[in-house]
Amino acid sequence: ANQGCPKKDKQLVVITKEKLVILQKVFFATGKSAVLPKSWPLLSQVAAVLNDHPELARVRVEGHTDDRGNHDRNVALSQERADAVKQFLVGKGVDAQRLVAKGFGPDQPADTNANEKGRENNRRVEFVVEP
Repeated sequence: ANQGCPKKDKQLVVITKEKLVILQKVFFATGKSAVLPKSWPLLSQVAAVLNDHPELARVRVEGHTDDRGNHDRNVALSQERADAVKQFLVGKGVDAQRLVAKGFGPDQPADTNANEKGRENNRRVEFVVEP
């Protein structure tokens, strides 16, 4: 239930063949790329998983937004956020050569943009294992 980890250390990262699936969201300051402190434990766990699994040779840190606002600004913001997450992971000892940051803005929605719940689902960070 906790990916083989002690219950006191709630596991928030699941390794699949295609992704590191995170069980919480990464939170940023509104309209900015600063990672909020409430996401530091999650990202620290992502870093630990990457440091413990060198066979994950390359991981793409993806930033995604909803479709509200200016498209070009959303793409830029998603790139800035992906870069910020990458820098956080590097600061936790992950080799920068193993990470690539890519912002997609609203171009790869995971859900509808027709309501707030869908838009919330579209505002996300994903960790994709590259071949």
